Amino acid sequence: MKKLHVIFIILAVLVMAVPALTMPLFKNAVNTEKRELSELPAVIREDGSFNPRFSVEMNTWIQEHIGFRGPMVSANSRLRTGLFGQGATDDIVVGKDGWLFYYESVNDFLHVPTITPRNAANAARTAALLGQYAESQGSRFLLAFLPNKNSVYGGYMPYYYVPRTSEGNRELFLRALNEENVPYVDVKPALQAVGRQLYQKQDSHWTYEGALIGYRTIMSASGLPFNYFAGMTFTEEKNWPADLAVYLYGEGAEPDVQAYPDYTFTYGYRSRATAVDSLTLETFHPDGNGSLVMYRDSFANTMQAYLAENFADALFSRALPYQADLIGQQQADLTILQVTERSLDSYVFRAPQMPAPQVNLDGDARPVSAGRATLNREDAGLYTHLYGTVDESLLGDTYRVYLLVGGLPSPKAYEAFPIYEKELLGPAASEDSGWSAYLPKELLADSPALSLCVESGGERWLCPLEAEP
Repeated sequence: MKKLHVIFIILAVLVMAVPALTMPLFKNAVNTEKRELSELPAVIREDGSFNPRFSVEMNTWIQEHIGFRGPMVSANSRLRTGLFGQGATDDIVVGKDGWLFYYESVNDFLHVPTITPRNAANAARTAALLGQYAESQGSRFLLAFLPNKNSVYGGYMPYYYVPRTSEGNRELFLRALNEENVPYVDVKPALQAVGRQLYQKQDSHWTYEGALIGYRTIMSASGLPFNYFAGMTFTEEKNWPADLAVYLYGEGAEPDVQAYPDYTFTYGYRSRATAVDSLTLETFHPDGNGSLVMYRDSFANTMQAYLAENFADALFSRALPYQADLIGQQQADLTILQVTERSLDSYVFRAPQMPAPQVNLDGDARPVSAGRATLNREDAGLYTHLYGTVDESLLGDTYRVYLLVGGLPSPKAYEAFPIYEKELLGPAASEDSGWSAYLPKELLADSPALSLCVESGGERWLCPLEAEP
């Protein structure tokens, strides 16, 4: 009997040791998670001092690199999903009938705003300024607002997620666009009007058929002639590597169904890059209509083919900040700014890179003491990026801000984006009280005096600017 006990203990220890013993075999295993895994920690730092967090970092490294981690993660997710209807990660919501949703879209679904009304107004003003710049370059401008998956198929969300009747990010932003007279198209109604599944069950994006509906809706709103792709049919194949399923189940994720167009696309590439998710992608079509510049995210991956087939020349850019100079370089007939609902709270914190428009300011502004507005600088190629904050006491529900270059009484005035550059300034209690402007370097060559004119609630305030040390 004792021999059986000893054999059992030895076997149990060996089974538990297998994942650790096989770690070298998995050092080149594919990481399916959307994050960087930790590196092997060092006991001694580069400066020769002892690493006090070595044990913690080593524990994390072992957890992330242990043998058979992928299959174990997949099995754990499958077990929890099957028994409790919840995944092993808080980033994914497990819905009805096998539908998966990003957790980051839950607040949008519940109508819980994650931006303020002033954030929305600032983002709309930013879109208006970008649109005015596009028009100055001879291009039509259109903002395309794309809905979250659960905004169209909310019936597949878990029963305990009950939307409120209040306004969320979507309503705040669309109303602000109307107030700024920004040309935009909301794609959600067109998708809802189609009685077929246009988003994938286990992916966060629409299918190629859904992308065609989006393309037709956007191009109809542009007012330009376009290829409607009338009568296009689709063939369904279960071979799509669904992003949500891969994130949740890892190596054990099954492919999702994709609706592929029964059509042979004939456009070509001008850019070296040809991958659909390239930062910059340039296409051409000999029989196309005009030229396009589109600022886009991953939602356009399945829509790019229709646009590339339609336009004689098209440039798709995922680079941030948006490079407005592309519009003139491409002589774009149409500029599309694509904003996805779930990414709206990121969009409101990033100003496009374009020269701040010069304006004429009539009337006086009330001087305030230094320190009511801050100034930061960074090099931005041909431009100097100036950005900072405005004291909350000077701001109402909305505001506009003008950068004054040169001393009084006759400085040159440039309208700045009312954007809080969160990535540069960091989180703050108030993240809707910023400003951001790009000026050609030659304007600042002689280090002119800088000040800020803030317009809000029928008042104007003149704020001297002092650069941060």
